[in-house]
Amino acid sequence: MANLTPLQKDELIAQYVELCVDSMDHKDMYHFIYNTLAEDFDKLTDSELQDEIRYSFDEETLDELVENVTNETVLDTNNNGGKY
Repeated sequence: MANLTPLQKDELIAQYVELCVDSMDHKDMYHFIYNTLAEDFDKLTDSELQDEIRYSFDEETLDELVENVTNETVLDTNNNGGKY
């Protein structure tokens, strides 16, 4: 493998990213973005996550999402007491 200059490495990365993106369909892109965001958000503290939601959307959205995950009725969408 050739030793690349920083500029050459940047260009290699840019070309490879283009190939990767061009080879993905919409479903692949959705899953990639979903997984990337989930991993990024998982690294945040509860407070940082709430700030992220609040600043990306608004306080009302944050309140609604917190209500969704803390309300047992909402979480049990299959009406089976949480069992699969």
